[in-house]
Amino acid sequence: MNTKTNSLLAISVAAILSLSVVAIGEIPQVAADKNDKKDHDEKNGFNKDFKEFSKTPDFESNNCIVTGFASNLSPEAQEALDCSMQAWLDNKGKSLVYKIAISGMELIDSDADTQDDLYQLHIHKNILGTLENPMGPHVLDVYRAPTFGDADLVVLPVQGELRGIWDDGDHDPLNAENNIELLCSSQIFAAGHGDVEDTPGHHAPYIKMSLEPTKSGEKVCKKLGF
Repeated sequence: MNTKTNSLLAISVAAILSLSVVAIGEIPQVAADKNDKKDHDEKNGFNKDFKEFSKTPDFESNNCIVTGFASNLSPEAQEALDCSMQAWLDNKGKSLVYKIAISGMELIDSDADTQDDLYQLHIHKNILGTLENPMGPHVLDVYRAPTFGDADLVVLPVQGELRGIWDDGDHDPLNAENNIELLCSSQIFAAGHGDVEDTPGHHAPYIKMSLEPTKSGEKVCKKLGF
């Protein structure tokens, strides 16, 4: 490869990287691709926090609740639409590490079409609905809701993952410690909202994930008195 070709290649790579920064610059703590994930997590202390928790999730949601509003997605996105959530609670019940995986919706808009974008994502307490259709107020604004409420949020757009820590620095007094009873009784859920508004100024929920205790979680809840 000659010097001219090398120069052109270097310019092309630099241009691509600069475009990536523009695309994700508004989102804090973004790991742009799989190769960056490990280094990024370690720099932000995320792996360190995970090591303080059991490898087996204490709470999980493997049932992705898809609402009628998801029909606003493209046919391709609807076919790919899926979601799951895992969470780990520390022994003192003060912090909840969570990992949310979403397919069929873009975490970062890659084109001018916003139809398939994840507009917002919150963690809620279910005091108005059922396990099949949970409803209730926010306890943590995770992603663009309208701001980023979790200072520990890590966004992995290529993997379609959001990771964070719900602790006493987030939405106090609506922190994890004050919601353990609801968490242990399967009344905490996450909701991902799309581009369409169901009421003026409120973006409709397309997907929901209700956390339920695993065997590990049941032991933690029992230890904490729930």
